[in-house]
Amino acid sequence: MDADVLIIGGGLAGLMSAIEAARIVRNVVLVTKGLAGKSGNTIMSRNGMAAVLEEGYDGDSVEKHVEDTVKAGKQINNINMVEVFAKTACEAIKRLVDLGVPFLMENGSLLRKGSPGHSCKRFLTVDSSAVRSPQTKGLALTLPLVREVVRLGVRVVEGVLMTDVLKHEDQVVGARGLDRKKEKIWVFRTSSVILACGGAGGVYFLSTNSADVTGDGYALALRAGAGLRDMEFVQFHPAVALGPPRMVMSTAPFADGAVLRNKYGERYMVHYSPDMEMATRDVMARANFNEINAGRGTEQVSVYMDFTAIPEEVMSKNYSDLYSCLKGRQVIEVAPAMHFMMGGVAVDGMGRTDIDGLYAAGETAGGLHGANRLAGNALTEAAVFGMIAGRDAAQRAKRIKAVPKVISDRPLFGQNNGTKGSTLNVSEIRKTVRKIMGKKVALVRNGAELEEAVSVIKDFKKQLFNSNIRDWNELLEHCQLFMMLDVGEAIAEAALKRKESLGAHYREED
Repeated sequence: MDADVLIIGGGLAGLMSAIEAARIVRNVVLVTKGLAGKSGNTIMSRNGMAAVLEEGYDGDSVEKHVEDTVKAGKQINNINMVEVFAKTACEAIKRLVDLGVPFLMENGSLLRKGSPGHSCKRFLTVDSSAVRSPQTKGLALTLPLVREVVRLGVRVVEGVLMTDVLKHEDQVVGARGLDRKKEKIWVFRTSSVILACGGAGGVYFLSTNSADVTGDGYALALRAGAGLRDMEFVQFHPAVALGPPRMVMSTAPFADGAVLRNKYGERYMVHYSPDMEMATRDVMARANFNEINAGRGTEQVSVYMDFTAIPEEVMSKNYSDLYSCLKGRQVIEVAPAMHFMMGGVAVDGMGRTDIDGLYAAGETAGGLHGANRLAGNALTEAAVFGMIAGRDAAQRAKRIKAVPKVISDRPLFGQNNGTKGSTLNVSEIRKTVRKIMGKKVALVRNGAELEEAVSVIKDFKKQLFNSNIRDWNELLEHCQLFMMLDVGEAIAEAALKRKESLGAHYREED
C-alpha cells in the first residue's frame, strides 16, 4: 500500500498526526495494532491536560509552564521541545475543542484546576460524563478525532503488528508489519513514517497501561537505527485504586485536600517531602512503595487515599466521575504501578528523529519530560507533537517526488529459518520478563539487580532467535516478544549506566 504519510498508532498522537497530515496531502494511512481510537493508553487516561490558555490567568504564563516542566525534569529536558510544547499547548487545546472534544466548563470557559508540580491553575479535564466505563474515559477524547479521521478520508488499517521501518540509503522508504488475523504481510511504501505507538507498560507486571502497549515504537526505532534517550526514567503512578473499580487515580484531588495515610491512619507524606501530597509523582510513588515495604501498608499491599477533607460539593463538581465511582466512600486503597515512559525516541522540536523521514510523537518520543513528568503534560504532549509531526511529515512528503522501491526481505525480529532449535513457551517467557522488570527495574534499583535483569533478557533473546517457529501465530508472538525484550533491555541498561538517583530513577547504593 502506498502512502504520502504513514502513521503507526491509533491513540491521541496518531490521530492528531493523521488529521493534520490529511489537511495537507491526500494519501494518509494510519495503521494500528488494535482499533483506532479504541485501544492503547489514551482511552485509559484520566483526561487531564495541562496548558496555559491565556497569559496572566492565576498569574500563569508560558514561561512558568516551561519552568515547572524543566524543574520536574531535573533540567535534563530537551529545552527546545519544552518551549515548543508550552507555546503550542493553547493552539492544540483549541484544535481539540474545534474537533468536538468536550471539556469541563465553568462560567462559559474551560475549567482550570491546580495539580501537583504546577505552580498555577492550568489543569484542564476532558468531560467524560457520556462515557459509561470508568476504565475508558479517554474515549471522550479519541472518538471525536476518529470521526474527523474518517471524514478526511484517512485510510485506517487495523490489527497489524508493525515490525520494521524500511530504509534506502538512510532515508525512510516504507514500513512492514504482520496481520494479526490473517497470514498476510503488509508492506507500505512511503517517504514519511510517524511512530505514535505509546509507551511500554506491557513490559512491566503491574501497570496502569493498556495490555497492548508494549514499547513497539521504541523497538521499531532501534531496529531502524534511530537513537533513544532517557529510557531509565520510568514513572510509576503513586495511586492506582485496587478496586472496585480498579482505576488510575488523578492526582488533582490532592490540590483540593485529599491526603495519603498508612494502615495506622498516619498522614505519612510529611516524612517524605515538605510539599507533602503536592510533591511530584516520583516522590509520592516512592513514599507509597516504602510505606508498603516497611509493613505499614494494608492487607491488599496498598495505602489509603483519603478524600474526607474535600467538601462534597467540590467532589461532585470538579471530580464528578470519581465522585460517582466512590459511591459515598471517602477512603480507598491505592498502590503504585508503572505508568509512563519519560524517555523514548530522540527527536527535535518538530518530532524529527536522526533518520530522514522518521518521526516520533507522544509517549513514543523522548526529551520533553527529562527525568520526571508533570501531571497533564502527557496528553497535551501527544496533541501538540502529533499535530506538529503530522504537518511536517506531510510537507516533507510533498517535496519528495518519488519513493524508491521498497526492499522488504530483511529477516523479522527473532526469526531464524523456522526449523532449528526448540519450541519455546512464549507466554511463560513474557510473564517472567514482566516480573523481572517489576522487581529489578522498578521504583528502587541497584546495580546487581539491574545486571541480572540485563543478563536474563539477553539470554531470552538468544533462546528466542534460535527457537522453532511452527505457524503464523507463533511468528506473531515471537516478533512481539522480541520487541518487548529489546525495550526491556534498553530500559535496564540505561538504568544500569546512570549511577546517581535523579527524578524517577532511584538507585540504592551498590
